[in-house]
Amino acid sequence: MARSRQRRLVRRLEEASKVVRAGNALLAQMSGTLGQMSSLLRQLVMIVGWLVLLAGSVRLLVDPPPTLSLEHFLAPGAGAAAVAQGVVRLPSRWWRSTRP
Repeated sequence: MARSRQRRLVRRLEEASKVVRAGNALLAQMSGTLGQMSSLLRQLVMIVGWLVLLAGSVRLLVDPPPTLSLEHFLAPGAGAAAVAQGVVRLPSRWWRSTRP
């Protein structure tokens, strides 16, 4: 009788390990998808940043105000910040340590 209980336990453990392996595979796939979405959003922010930087700079060149103040550089500054965010990358060792 002890053997039959032991076999059932082994069978249950094998089934549980299959579920855990399937869950790990799903998490790995989701991690890859989220990484791709993050990269896409980073590129979109950088493109919009270039457009804002270009539009703000052209506006300052075409129609310069009589006195320049800090608020006139707000749009080009925001565009430059977005472009810088798209260019700067995290160190690869930090990225590897947070991935499963």
